Order: sequence, then structure tokens, then C-alpha cells
Amino acid sequence: MFSERTQVLLSPDQLGRLKRIAARDGRSVGAVIREAVDAFVEAEPDRRQRAAQRLLAMNAPVEDWQVMKAQILKSQLGDW
Repeated sequence: MFSERTQVLLSPDQLGRLKRIAARDGRSVGAVIREAVDAFVEAEPDRRQRAAQRLLAMNAPVEDWQVMKAQILKSQLGDW
């Protein structure tokens, strides 16, 4: 049971796309929006987790922080 209401402003193109999806699937525009919200909210933690796993899996040489810091500064500032 839905008990909360919100108002969203959409462009004509966005509303048109939602209406086409709803008509194609035999659902209301509201049902399409609710499904999209659920998919987006549920996917967010998974997306972040996968990104973190990819970072940890990188085969990147890790040096001493001071050496890395000097390399970063030199690459950005040159021999300033």
C-alpha cells in the first residue's frame, strides 16, 4: 500500500518516454517510476561495492607514500 506522495517535474520528452514504457507494459506511469526508483536505490550500494572491488584488484605498483607524493607533485608542477 502506498501512502506517500511526491511531485516531480519532467521534461516533455521524459514524460513521453515514461508513457510509452507504461503503455507498452500495460502499467501506470506511477508504477514505472516506482520500479525505476527501486532499481536505482537498490543498485547504488552494489555499484559502489563493485567499484571498490575493481580498485582493490588493480595491479598497480604501490610505492612509499613520500615517493608517490613527490611523483604526483612533479607530474603536476614539473620542476617548479
